[in-house]
Amino acid sequence: MTDSARGLSPAWWVAIGFASAALAAVSAPFEAAVHGVPPGWALALALLQAGAIAVAPVTPWPAIVAFACASAALALWAPPVGVPWPWSVTGIIGFALLCGLVALRRGWRTGIWALVLPGALVSSHVLTARGDAVPANVIVALSIGAGALGVAALLGERRALGAALARERAIAEDEHAARVQVEERQRIARELHDVVAHGLSLIQVQAATARFRLPELDDAAAAEFEEIGGAARRSLGEMRRLLGVLRSGDEQAALAPVASLADIPALARDAVDAGAAVTLRSDAHADDLPASLQLAAYRIVQEALSNALRHAPGSATTVTVREDGGMLVIEVENSRPAAAVEASPGAGLGLRGMRERAALVGGTVDARPTAEGGFRVHAELPVDVAGERGEA
Repeated sequence: MTDSARGLSPAWWVAIGFASAALAAVSAPFEAAVHGVPPGWALALALLQAGAIAVAPVTPWPAIVAFACASAALALWAPPVGVPWPWSVTGIIGFALLCGLVALRRGWRTGIWALVLPGALVSSHVLTARGDAVPANVIVALSIGAGALGVAALLGERRALGAALARERAIAEDEHAARVQVEERQRIARELHDVVAHGLSLIQVQAATARFRLPELDDAAAAEFEEIGGAARRSLGEMRRLLGVLRSGDEQAALAPVASLADIPALARDAVDAGAAVTLRSDAHADDLPASLQLAAYRIVQEALSNALRHAPGSATTVTVREDGGMLVIEVENSRPAAAVEASPGAGLGLRGMRERAALVGGTVDARPTAEGGFRVHAELPVDVAGERGEA
């Protein structure tokens, strides 16, 4: 386990605190009574050992050094013959706890130092060994410490592996959700194409053939039908291009010409041809503006005009496009409608779309009723979109 696998639960800290306190409570009298360590020294060194174990998960290196020094100091008092030495029973237990905690929290590489440093320092007392029992005591202590280190290292690696698998599972779930979303968008795009394209195609065909199917039409009505057919044909082509990008990300479709400020007059003419009173005022220079900004401006005007035609029939609409202080300002304002119109299902989505388009280029849209009973859409788009001015 690496340092990235941090954080122990409260239950772990309670268990570590309890083990440290129990070790100090048992070790101090045991060292004093069995190993002949002076009571004061026995208490102080036992508390140092217990404290080192308690802080080992947080600060392993000071804990290792402190435990090694305390254990070596306790071994300075030689016990009676037959008593385990230089490692006492409580010392071996504390040694195993230290190795296990360090390996669990910091990995086996740091755990090796928890085994080697105290083991070497305390076991150096074998130089003054007084019998065969001393080497056996050292072997037992090192074996138990190594066993605790190995078990803890395996548990730590398993814990780290589980955390890594959980992260990968979360990433896979996010990717699956994104893929489902994309597939759903593609499905909607297909259905939208099938439904809307059929309707627009039917309108275009009926309008284009009206002159031949209805010979009694006068020239003005025939021209009106031709305009309707042309508008349907243009809308159908644009919808197919946009839905093609949505469905497949076709680079050829993405590279097709996009709408710009130069196309806004055509929007106004189409609205006038549809019977609306639209006045256009524009002094923006399209050649000097980024393509993304022009597309956003075109869509905002398109949606605002569409809303005026739907929700305020018979009103006079003014479209203003101008540059002002580094901002492209767009205002679409209509007067009070001749009659109240009931809101259609999905009303408000167009305003949301305008705000989202403006936000994409760092701009804002404010849409609200006017004091005279009309409605105004006011958009401000920064001319310098991410330093793109002049690069469109």
